[in-house]
Amino acid sequence: MVFKRKLSKEEEKILEKVVEFVEEKHHRAEGHDYSHVLEVTKHSIEIAKKIKDPVDPFILLAGALLHDIGRVGAKTGRFHGIDGGSRSEEILESLIKNTATIRRITRIVVRHTPTSHIPPQSAEEKVVYDADCIERLGFLGMIRGIMGKKGTMEDIIEDRVHKRLGDYDRLFYKASKKMAIASHKETVQVSNKLKKKLNKRLSEIKEIESYKLIKEEE
Repeated sequence: MVFKRKLSKEEEKILEKVVEFVEEKHHRAEGHDYSHVLEVTKHSIEIAKKIKDPVDPFILLAGALLHDIGRVGAKTGRFHGIDGGSRSEEILESLIKNTATIRRITRIVVRHTPTSHIPPQSAEEKVVYDADCIERLGFLGMIRGIMGKKGTMEDIIEDRVHKRLGDYDRLFYKASKKMAIASHKETVQVSNKLKKKLNKRLSEIKEIESYKLIKEEE
């Protein structure tokens, strides 16, 4: 697929300002840093070039760049899609006059994550959703997902493994699944190792607790 059109000079200038904004805000973000934003943007472009659905390049790039702005400064990512939509709308209103264009971009931000419970509908929304999903896969994706999480190691690992193993099946496009197959296999391998290590750890803890009870009875 080829993008529906080329970017206009005005759109290029707007995207440059969005890049500056996002880079500054994500510079010190934990886990979802500026490199993550760039990777999702890169994946979005790759997916868009391989699918049949027509994709607007400006809408796609703006949405991909802003997709995780709701995570900046947030204690959890539970509402980052919805919060990010509001934040994106504010910055875009200072750059774009067309409200319909702003709405299309903010919908990408809101719907790029399952935590918003609003599934993506447009091609641009589905592409960024898939791109972000792909970025969560693999060894580095697993590590990034663990960063900053609170709770016991067991709870964090079980949560990450459960969510990451389901990501591949959530991808919308065949092109996305083809791109993600190697990372998905790595995710499965890492998950199996983590679960094996975790089960061993829990077994050892039970043995220690049993030993304590025996000593107490003596």
